[in-house]
Amino acid sequence: MESDKAYKALLKISTEKNFNLLRRYLEKSDPIDIKVSSLPLIEYLSSVVVSQQLSTKAAKTIWSRVHPIIKRHTNFINLGTELCLAGLSRSKANYVIGLIENSNLSNMQRKDLIHLSNIEFESLLIANKGIGPWSVQMARMFYLGDTDVMPINDLGIKNAHKYFFGEHDLSERFYEPFRPWRTYLSLFMWQSLS
Repeated sequence: MESDKAYKALLKISTEKNFNLLRRYLEKSDPIDIKVSSLPLIEYLSSVVVSQQLSTKAAKTIWSRVHPIIKRHTNFINLGTELCLAGLSRSKANYVIGLIENSNLSNMQRKDLIHLSNIEFESLLIANKGIGPWSVQMARMFYLGDTDVMPINDLGIKNAHKYFFGEHDLSERFYEPFRPWRTYLSLFMWQSLS
């Protein structure tokens, strides 16, 4: 199983590199699976927009109100108002509407997206207001199931990095030895914060 393979590789790397805090944490942990979303792309990206700059708990609450609105929308006349009443800011509501209106995205199937290069995938998503590098990374991880994403600008990753690797600068280069399992490393780092 991929998660077992990733776990063993991360344990080996942390031992070889003398990352003792990470090694000890991994030894106390079980392998973690990447939970790939079953939502259609537009709904998934909308959920990412909702979760930006919110606590996980607040994002889940707002998404539980926003998602049914997105699923049943038939026209755009009252959609912005409904999304705002569900808890979105006006700008986030506009971002979600922009995603829904994007026929390019709505016609894309997961199987087509998996075959895009990282640059092509990022270009496709970044062209939408409200979607930035962090959102692209989340989509690569949790929509495509990419095993090798390290979102170094994520606040949780920054905090976990300070704990596990405080004497090392936070950079893409630092995380190179963890290829091709950086998504799994991210999952362990996030889990360590709870």
